[in-house]
Amino acid sequence: MSATRWRLSRVQVPLAFRGVSSCRPRSSSRRLTVESIQPKQIASSTISAYGQTGLSVADRHEHSQTPRAESWFASSQVLRVQPSASDPIRDTAAVPADRLPRTYDDGRTWFRDTAETNGLTVAPFGIGALGPSGETLTVDVVAIGAGRAVATERSRRALVVMSGVHGVEGFVGSALLSDFLARVNASELPDDMEVLLIHAVNPWGMAWGRRQNESNVDLNRNWQRDRDEPHHNDAYDELHPIACPDTPELPSIDEILIAAGGLVAERGLPWVRDAITSGQYRHRDGLHFGGERTEESTAIIERVAADRLAQTERLLVIDLHTGHGSWGEITCLSDEPPGSPQDTFLRGRLGADHVEATTGNSEATTGVKSGQIANGIRAMRSARGAEAYSTSLEVGTVSDDEQIVATILEQWVHRRGARHRPEYEAICQRYRECFTPDDPEWELAAMSAGRRHLQSAVTAVAEWA
Repeated sequence: MSATRWRLSRVQVPLAFRGVSSCRPRSSSRRLTVESIQPKQIASSTISAYGQTGLSVADRHEHSQTPRAESWFASSQVLRVQPSASDPIRDTAAVPADRLPRTYDDGRTWFRDTAETNGLTVAPFGIGALGPSGETLTVDVVAIGAGRAVATERSRRALVVMSGVHGVEGFVGSALLSDFLARVNASELPDDMEVLLIHAVNPWGMAWGRRQNESNVDLNRNWQRDRDEPHHNDAYDELHPIACPDTPELPSIDEILIAAGGLVAERGLPWVRDAITSGQYRHRDGLHFGGERTEESTAIIERVAADRLAQTERLLVIDLHTGHGSWGEITCLSDEPPGSPQDTFLRGRLGADHVEATTGNSEATTGVKSGQIANGIRAMRSARGAEAYSTSLEVGTVSDDEQIVATILEQWVHRRGARHRPEYEAICQRYRECFTPDDPEWELAAMSAGRRHLQSAVTAVAEWA
């Protein structure tokens, strides 16, 4: 629900939420042709070096819930993508159809293994919170091309790709980063270019299946919170009792949607949408809470960006998300108006399928948000004269109605510490599937579209004069 369009004027509860069945993805008329190839073999050896900037962590955890033989790397179904002859992305493996990593630990293991197999170093940055089985959680970073950039000047141009800022949305992003590592040909990158991959910005949220982190903070509303005093979202104060009802029993979704529909009728849909999604800083237990301080993961990203991008003159930042847009298709969200340099870059150089400007656009389906990480990284460099652009690359999932219902129910369960009570497990699973549908066709569509956009991003930055 990175940028929900909030059709709350509809108060009928989706049928998928009246029982215990999981969310089903919206139907798609798009059918993908697949062909069989020999499965790509990935070395199972552990990581031998994480770099000098990372914190010490164990090489491997034994908490994986998915056998490695079922990893998406071992898929026999592929969609071939043919790059140009000079493209720095190899056509060594096709888009995997079956399946995405099912857990944070699986995603991290595959990311690390693929980096090592391709001779790249992983720098892990640990956080204090632990995973469901007591495992250490890390934000993992790989810099590609740094060895050939001038050491004292770093890179002149850079592509940054992040996954898992919203933990529950991080699984397709994790797969896309590992796929990128398997295919990238560092020798084809310009000598002054670096690609920075950041896996699981919110490792706790990805491990526990939540959008927020261990403090119920939406990290994408938390950038430089220690420095900046945000504008308070007075409108959310009015909505909070509806979005997070303080009821002893699981709330009635019919009543919630009727109440929200009343506000839509009274204030208008844009008011309700922006009140909920723009970020708020008063309600610690509420939706899109931006926190009272800069969170640990956000501070890690700021340090990494300040170090790796100190001399960058051309910068593109891509933040991978799911939830917004048409099923299995990509929308690039931009906080700059139509016709702006950023809008032109995303439509032209990146060749994005669909760009949605959130400002200066009467047809925008989501508003401007405070404290977003990708925009913060961009601002760090643009303030020093760099040409820098950023986008949230969204893969569409289920309907907006399903997302808001699942979010309200999951938030209610989490506030009461009841995630593992049997009667609420279906609610948490339903919530996860709203953002990572348990559907091989969606996974294939998401990987195909995501891979194509990342390939275009590398080419765009490599050719950026």
